[in-house]
Amino acid sequence: MRPKSVAVTVAVSYSPHMRETTVPVGDGFADLADARGVSPDELAAEACGRLLAAEAELVRREARRLARVHDSLLRRLGE
Repeated sequence: MRPKSVAVTVAVSYSPHMRETTVPVGDGFADLADARGVSPDELAAEACGRLLAAEAELVRREARRLARVHDSLLRRLGE
């Protein structure tokens, strides 16, 4: 028997605009949220926030790496 799907709505504030999305989750998600004393929507928002923070860190790291690799070109372009 396939578990039924539950959907939660997550509003994520990430500059410059706030976006809202619906995330399909399994029944266990609601149980986890209940065990943590939060709503499924709050748990999903927390998870999405952590994912966005991790992705933003990866992008920052890659930007710094590219800046180091191409520092002389960037200096010349800035002149």
